[in-house]
Amino acid sequence: MWIDKTRILIFNLFVLDVLLLAEHVVANPGKFEEISAEHPIHLVIPLPDNDDFCHGKNPFLLSSPKVQPLADLALERVYKEGILPNNSVNLIYRDTKLSDAIGPNVVVEQLLRKEIDCIIGYAYGYALAPVARMSPYWKNGIPVITPIGLTMSLDDKKEYQLMTRINSPYKVVASAVGALFKTYNWKRHIFMFHHAKSPTYAVGECFLLMASLQHPLRQIIEMQHNFFTFNEDISANLTRKERDKQFRDYLKASSGIANEDERRSIEDDDDDGKLKERRGCLITS
Repeated sequence: MWIDKTRILIFNLFVLDVLLLAEHVVANPGKFEEISAEHPIHLVIPLPDNDDFCHGKNPFLLSSPKVQPLADLALERVYKEGILPNNSVNLIYRDTKLSDAIGPNVVVEQLLRKEIDCIIGYAYGYALAPVARMSPYWKNGIPVITPIGLTMSLDDKKEYQLMTRINSPYKVVASAVGALFKTYNWKRHIFMFHHAKSPTYAVGECFLLMASLQHPLRQIIEMQHNFFTFNEDISANLTRKERDKQFRDYLKASSGIANEDERRSIEDDDDDGKLKERRGCLITS
């Protein structure tokens, strides 16, 4: 999909920006050694070796084979323009295997080898979170630059001090949706989103996005049961006919919730102006 290709492009452009700005790392010569082939910058890029979706663990389909070609071109440009000496940047690709155990461990291994100055990557949020929490306490602090981790649970800069997200976090989307509701005086909302329910799977990106949207909307009106989930994975074993029926049932139920709320509104107040303030919205993912 074009959106996946766009995310990959944004990621690689940011790798380029990091390399172009790398000379500023030596702004304090009393604390840092001069960047050279003998003392290179070690940029660790922890990503899976393939872009399998794997139960929602890689929602943006990131992988080392996708990133490496453009990262190499970026590094070639850095050397060609004389921004840094040749062979002074070491790009280290480590396979995270989309694991929340192996993912953090690969950067710990680099830390023990004393070959890590910046972390650029991760495709799985549960591997990213512990690394982003601990990185301020490694060496003089190791920055983490990532295209993921957009959920509001990672917004706390006191806990994730050195993490930079190159995509807009979900709080930006939530703020925009909240403003839309206030502008049109919407009061009812129904969420419909993909969610593979399983005790062995972590919650997916759609769930995290909707959870981030729910917080500001609760400031407008509290609704109890206002969501329906479906499973798009092949493992759901649903035929096209069964899936279509599921969607129709969800839409009917959503309409029923809205109509019931509107009926109560009419009984409470026949004022058309106030009734219009109770219009609703269907949010899907």
